[in-house]
Amino acid sequence: MTEIGIRDVTKTFHVRDAAEPFTALSGVNLDVRAGEFLALVGPSGCGKSTLLDLVAGLTPPTSGQILIDGDHVTGPGLDRGVVFQQYALFPWRTAQANVEFGLEAKAVPRRERAARAREHLALVGLAGFEDRYPHELSGGMRQRVAIARSLAFDPDVLLMDEPFAALDAQTRESLQEELVRVWQHTGKTVIFITHGIDEAVYLGQRVAVMTSRPGRIKEVVEVAFDSREGDLRADPAFGEYRHHIWTLLRDEVAAAQVQEREVAISHG
Repeated sequence: MTEIGIRDVTKTFHVRDAAEPFTALSGVNLDVRAGEFLALVGPSGCGKSTLLDLVAGLTPPTSGQILIDGDHVTGPGLDRGVVFQQYALFPWRTAQANVEFGLEAKAVPRRERAARAREHLALVGLAGFEDRYPHELSGGMRQRVAIARSLAFDPDVLLMDEPFAALDAQTRESLQEELVRVWQHTGKTVIFITHGIDEAVYLGQRVAVMTSRPGRIKEVVEVAFDSREGDLRADPAFGEYRHHIWTLLRDEVAAAQVQEREVAISHG
């Protein structure tokens, strides 16, 4: 299992026609424990996706360090799997062939590749759908294929950027339950970005709350239920955690809305 260390990370972008660089993140510090499911919430525009991109190695920090088991992240790696909001499946490939794609890049032999793809499709509840093309699958099923593809090459870390945001409420809750089951089965270290407080409380062992831009970690909330069996949403503690996190977020959301209005006026 893998630990992630985010050390005093700042990320700025140069914006055309702007006198000053745009600061998305400033002085972010966060530790993600080995095998932990960490949910990350914050107001729109606070830099959640930017932070995930830094951990994925898709872009470097302006200053600070991203560490995986003590080693500096210098770029993308097969130790990290990423699941985005958009499914990003190849439409000309079947579900099985989509899952096999990452294994092809690792030069896994064809028979082993096929077996691992079937295994991971079954893991996410898609046994029997191996030969379906993306257009023959529902949105929730396509997202399951994307998750299976990320898991199939056995990354140590799973990075998920609002993967259920585009789904209807019933499908989203079903996939939340499925994801918890998969995480418990695999023991992966997971960072999961969401706008939904309920989703964060349901999924996360801890919930990291970010400030408005420039994003920092405001507080990390331990979410400790007596048991994760049954319907957590009916547990009185669920409402208490939800209320606490919303209390932390309320002022940040208001500040983000002010920032958005100022940007709109400046471009008006």
